[in-house]
Amino acid sequence: MKKILATLVLLFALTGTQANAMGLFYTNATYPVTATGTKVQDLSKLKKGEASTTNVLFIVEVGDASIDTAAKNAGITKISHIDIQEKTVFIFWRGVKVTVYGE
Repeated sequence: MKKILATLVLLFALTGTQANAMGLFYTNATYPVTATGTKVQDLSKLKKGEASTTNVLFIVEVGDASIDTAAKNAGITKISHIDIQEKTVFIFWRGVKVTVYGE
């Protein structure tokens, strides 16, 4: 019983480092992040920049999922809003994609 409890505590500690989205075995969620509060009249005219990172077994993580990189990838100088998409498969794989919208 102690081994099972210790294993569960370890699993929650490993998966507890995620931002907002968190499923114990699988996650596929997108959630917003407040950026500037700038009101945009025509959303269809916004540029869209993306940046991502990938993590394997919570041991190796590669990529750059920063807001700055996502904005630079699309040539955005005035950020309107940001979305974060997170996908995880237990502790085996995790991907985070930051999408920045703006002018």
